[in-house]
Amino acid sequence: MKSFLLGLIWLVCLTASAAELQSTGAGIEISAGSLGSFTLTYPEFDPVHKQIEVKVVGANATVRYEGGAECAVSISKDEIELTFKGMPEGVKSWKMSVLIDIGFAKGGEWKIAEKEGRFPAEKSTPPQFASLNSTSFVLKNAQGQSLSFTTPDYSFQQLTDNREWNWAIYNWYFMVPYNKDQPTAKIRITSDLAAVAKLIDPFGQSLKDSFPNKLKNPEDLKADVEADKSYYASIETPKLDRFGGQLGSGEALGLKKTGFFHVEQKQDKSWLVDPDGNAFFHLGICGFAPSDDYTYVTGREGIYEWLPKAEGEFASAFRPGDGDANFSFYLANVIRKFGAPYDYETHATRMIERVRKWGFNSIGAFSPTPEKTHVKADFPYVTSLPINAWEGVPRIPGVHEVWDPYDAATAQKIAENLARELPARANDPLLIGYFIVNEPRYDEISLVVPSLTGKEACKRRLVAVLKDKYHSVDVFNTAWQLKAASFDELIDVGLAVTTDAAKADMKAYVNAFMETYFAQIEKLFRQHDTNHMLIGSRLQPVTINDEQLCRMMGRHLDVVSYNYYTMGVDTAALKRFHEWTGNKPMMLSEFFWASPKDSGLVGGREVSSQQERGLAYRNYVEQSAALGFVIGIEWFTLIDQATTGRWFSKYNGESYNTGLVSVADRPWKDMLAEMMKTNHNIYDLLLGKRPPFAWDDPRFRAEAK
Repeated sequence: MKSFLLGLIWLVCLTASAAELQSTGAGIEISAGSLGSFTLTYPEFDPVHKQIEVKVVGANATVRYEGGAECAVSISKDEIELTFKGMPEGVKSWKMSVLIDIGFAKGGEWKIAEKEGRFPAEKSTPPQFASLNSTSFVLKNAQGQSLSFTTPDYSFQQLTDNREWNWAIYNWYFMVPYNKDQPTAKIRITSDLAAVAKLIDPFGQSLKDSFPNKLKNPEDLKADVEADKSYYASIETPKLDRFGGQLGSGEALGLKKTGFFHVEQKQDKSWLVDPDGNAFFHLGICGFAPSDDYTYVTGREGIYEWLPKAEGEFASAFRPGDGDANFSFYLANVIRKFGAPYDYETHATRMIERVRKWGFNSIGAFSPTPEKTHVKADFPYVTSLPINAWEGVPRIPGVHEVWDPYDAATAQKIAENLARELPARANDPLLIGYFIVNEPRYDEISLVVPSLTGKEACKRRLVAVLKDKYHSVDVFNTAWQLKAASFDELIDVGLAVTTDAAKADMKAYVNAFMETYFAQIEKLFRQHDTNHMLIGSRLQPVTINDEQLCRMMGRHLDVVSYNYYTMGVDTAALKRFHEWTGNKPMMLSEFFWASPKDSGLVGGREVSSQQERGLAYRNYVEQSAALGFVIGIEWFTLIDQATTGRWFSKYNGESYNTGLVSVADRPWKDMLAEMMKTNHNIYDLLLGKRPPFAWDDPRFRAEAK
């Protein structure tokens, strides 16, 4: 009989090799070459005992939990050993999970024990398409490469399609009964990366899929040049001011002409006003330059029917500075189509002409500014403050996209970056405003900061705040139910936040943290630019649904930005957030819908056709704009993501039908026909001349989530 101590069934796998395993703060990272990278989470307990600290030493880690439990993680070659200590009474089981990229829907397969199948291209109903007791799980991609897991005895496994919850990803987990007499368990992970099959045609499209917009041969690209001329000439556009604002609306509404974009309150509505003093609704497009269409090709060259060298005719289709690692099939097709190398100014000239026809009026986030083209065309844009991590502003470990406002070196670096970059644009009339960062997880501050060490200024500040409040460590221990010998001892250990007093202390700490954070950036920003707006941090739903945070932001921002992905627009929630911010205007700064069926791509917030993408857009934009405080939107993105995933995620990149145009530089005309119905008539809606469009589809009703 096999020992539960080992807890393994050894899989026999020809040409198997050990995957690379490494402990991180988030879990055990599994690097499996071009199959992709995966994170196996650290054990989670039933009932729940939250993680309060992860200490990584080399490949190994120690995880501490509320209630005193610990899990020692030891990694050796293809094996993970877990040793549980100090487990509280009542723990029934533990589980570990892995998220699997939606790209496995393109020919990926799975096997649990003797049950096997393909990852579904469409949302599975029910979402659990495998639930059974087993100790083996095999994951295989369309190339034929595989990753195999062997889990402890008595494991229960489940494979789930998370599109049921509007998250385009699969989830696998295994759950094991906890036995206090056998505190050690092992997991084995191996990979077979030898097999390679051709998946992508010479134009960057899926070989296995057919769809109406698919490019068949290079001669068709030349024919598209003339077809494009006829298509764009056929589109009639409304007469607007030079920026895209409504002519005469400034005088009619009593708006001010300041020479810069700004916001005003008139007739219980928020109006974004352009430099000529007219009402302007920001209809922006994220990713105006090629970006998500670059894909990482190194290590999987064999899946492509064609790849050029990094020198020669297609040199400008490789991402600058990356050698031959990241390639854009979109740019290769544009080079074929127009017979010239890519440069951004030419691209921007072409795209501004196109998107204006479609009714879009500005460049959105994640876009460089064309230094000449947008000025010549009077085409507005937004940008972001120069405070990204790659610009020398570090983030708090474990808190996504949040810097430490208590760290003097960080504050100094922010000040230097703003002083260097902002003055050059301070008098630019085409600049709408500055985003701070993208999708910071302010909600993680209260969870992560207590787990940090004294290396981080924010943790030292937390201990100082606690010492200032409680004075006596004994009083603190009673309130937090801890056993610290001194306040100094708190600096380098993770703190469990379990009591009501501890939670109240963390809420007060986060409030002070956010006040310091926003006051810091507002002050530094205004030192160099008094003409433009600070337009927020492009929040996610999990972050914006916090009254304390919203009230804090409202005191320091001109506009609140919200990356709102949804089906039906929850107008009640938007109104609530608006009120919490002190009635600050709102920009819905990122959203899209995708149609995998007729694009050759997979994932995203899915609808069944290109026309439905356009109908979803109309419903979203018009229902939001009619509220009176939403002053603009940003569609994500101009160009579809690469079929083999966007470059910066390497083998795990999103590959969604996000674009207004395909990899073949072909517009999605059925979608755009619907979008233009909204864009060309947006001011009639804002001025109350017509009601907002409402799509009569159950998924998109106002109460839908």
